[in-house]
Amino acid sequence: MDQQNEFLFADGAEPLIAIPDPRAGFYREVAQIWNLPLGQRARLELRDHDLSEISGRLELERAPDLPLNPREPLQLSVGGIIFRSTQVKSWSLVD
Repeated sequence: MDQQNEFLFADGAEPLIAIPDPRAGFYREVAQIWNLPLGQRARLELRDHDLSEISGRLELERAPDLPLNPREPLQLSVGGIIFRSTQVKSWSLVD
């Protein structure tokens, strides 16, 4: 007999199929190790960049090599603007 995949349903008035993102745990681990709000809306102050401040959803542009090493800079982006984690001077979450 064929194996049937498990269906995960979200709570709410209208049933929706919610497929868990397999990258979520990895992104949380990277965010924690580098102390950055990956996947969240933030205001970032940058150094050594054309822009001194940028706001928007902070994205991981390229996954870091394994094993994870917090001394290695991350490739990040906000709204298509690419920069390195070493250029982040400070950050704060925004609504």
